[in-house]
Amino acid sequence: MVVLVGLIDGSINQMIINTFKQAEAFLALHIPKKIQQRFPGELGLKRTKYFLQLLGNPQEKLKIIHVAGTSGKGSTCYLISSLLKAHGFKVGFHQSPHLTDVRERFQIYTSTSLSTGNQIISKEEFIFYLNKIIPIINLIGKTFHGSLTYFEILVGLAYFIFYDKKVDYAVMETGLGGKYDGTNVVDRSDKLAVLTKIGFDHMEILGKTLPEIALQKAMIINKNSQAISINQLPNAKKVIEEVAIKKQAKVFFVTKNNYLYHGRGQDRIKLNLIGNYQRENASLALAVIKFLSKRDGFLVDQEKIKKVFATVHFPGRFDIKKISPKGRLPSGQKTVIFDAAHNPQKMAAFTKALIKKYPGRKFNFLLAFKSGKDYKKMLKIIIPWADSITLTSFFTENQDMINLSEKPTVIGQQLRKIGFNNFTIVPSNKKAWEIILNKKEPIIVTGSLYLIGEIYRLIKNK
Repeated sequence: MVVLVGLIDGSINQMIINTFKQAEAFLALHIPKKIQQRFPGELGLKRTKYFLQLLGNPQEKLKIIHVAGTSGKGSTCYLISSLLKAHGFKVGFHQSPHLTDVRERFQIYTSTSLSTGNQIISKEEFIFYLNKIIPIINLIGKTFHGSLTYFEILVGLAYFIFYDKKVDYAVMETGLGGKYDGTNVVDRSDKLAVLTKIGFDHMEILGKTLPEIALQKAMIINKNSQAISINQLPNAKKVIEEVAIKKQAKVFFVTKNNYLYHGRGQDRIKLNLIGNYQRENASLALAVIKFLSKRDGFLVDQEKIKKVFATVHFPGRFDIKKISPKGRLPSGQKTVIFDAAHNPQKMAAFTKALIKKYPGRKFNFLLAFKSGKDYKKMLKIIIPWADSITLTSFFTENQDMINLSEKPTVIGQQLRKIGFNNFTIVPSNKKAWEIILNKKEPIIVTGSLYLIGEIYRLIKNK
């Protein structure tokens, strides 16, 4: 139970968190309820900077790799972190959003053993660090800045933990956009900005055109700094170059000529992650490592790179699992592919990789889309490869905001409109998951990271 133990600065009561459930409940109090609170823009960025100032500006005492983009942010961050770990560095990785556990936002890579992956901090550590910052969270809520949001608290906590853990590098994935993102609070000129593929998503917040969206993403570039970007569409690339010139920064674009995959025999690098888009992400991650090796004076070990790329596994991104349907023996396991594609750009890349791996096949899909997403375009991409579609829903209350899926009946109406009738509506994702497992494999679960998280929790609980 949360109890009051005294006064902070003579006026603010400090709450003591004793359990992980209490920690989650405390954070849930800060999940925005209104649209203005969810995307506070400059006000939110100023509030986060003030928060970090009160924490001693830990973000200014770390080597930061800051990653923004529309597609591939999570995978690129994961690959960068894994490569740095393989070269003997202690790395902090802030992931946003998380899949099943909020502690995924505070991952520490410490082992040089390639068989040991990243590690989320323990529940005890999480409670310890949260208790340390609660007085400051409460204090800010009583100022003109207003209450910190769930996302802002976790960003500040990530920088705070990574500094206290003395990581060599902190890899920070942006939430939404870049310019006003809560992670964009680092002023150091040695912060490395990394830009993944930029496309159309969150258009109601970031802008209706690609240049407008690209500007928001490119604004993570600091003055007199270095940026590394995947090769972009011309009008996005132009914006990035203009931002770099304005900020007197240098930008390097990773093009097909920079890719890793032209070697032969023993020199060829194989990637365990499936899809050409993951090759782009891997190329970008390798460009980051090569840049850091020159800047910070360490040698790149080609064998370690090969081993990392050959063994990496990032949950929720073309994640192939063998699942036993309820009541079936392990011998009756089904192949299920999970992918968190949630916009047309990602869905097109995912389906392209899917049909390349399984040529001439059609698939049984389990789908749910977050409300507000461009599901019409995504359905058009999916339908040519669908044998059947099971439509379901989700409602999450443990993320940066309350996330509600588009009503499956609305999705069904759209499917009928475009002439696809072999679909079933099962609002309960638990029931839908049980039903889809009786379909012919391979089974595909996609449309939203939040759906993937819900299903992963069902698998974990089972």
